[in-house]
Amino acid sequence: AILQCKPISSSSNTNMKDLSDELCLLHKAQYFMDSFYKCVLAHSVKGLPCKSIKWNIAGAFIGKLTDLLPPAPTDGTDNNRSLLYDVFLATPLLPSGALYQEVKFSGNKQLGNNEDMIGHVVDAYSHHVLVDSDFETLISDIQGIIAPDHSVTLFDPQAHMCSQDSGYWDKGPDQIQLFQTLHDCNQFCKALELEQHIPGFKH
Repeated sequence: AILQCKPISSSSNTNMKDLSDELCLLHKAQYFMDSFYKCVLAHSVKGLPCKSIKWNIAGAFIGKLTDLLPPAPTDGTDNNRSLLYDVFLATPLLPSGALYQEVKFSGNKQLGNNEDMIGHVVDAYSHHVLVDSDFETLISDIQGIIAPDHSVTLFDPQAHMCSQDSGYWDKGPDQIQLFQTLHDCNQFCKALELEQHIPGFKH
């Protein structure tokens, strides 16, 4: 898939920065997913309903066109160019089909607290990220594709960090505090022994 920012709220410079922030965050989110599964093994957690969860990051890269883009139309006709900027983010195509289900697990400012079992795993992952980052990072706006074998491919994350520098979406410590206050630990949080009474965090 080839991704760029919407032209309504972006420019060539902001497109390049936002795509770079997104690629960086995808790598960070997958790092925490790997550490989540290491903790699952270390704690011998049983009953995970999904075969695997991964972020849509394998082989993703930032690319730049070598040829000049054609200019945007100035006569009032629709801008139907396939690329609007010379920088793009390339990611694997998401799986799709009648048996695949797209699910929104959390929003940018909306907690997960999902009711289904796969959602519980994703919520525990969010809690794990907070603990594993020493309460500096919260992955948010988590959405994904559930395959027929119950494997899950997550995509297009956002985050809140104490440094508030992960991207334009970052609401900083206030959103982390909200998660600390409102998150309900589920059976997987408890099996991983994630701290329920979370200590104060750095500003």
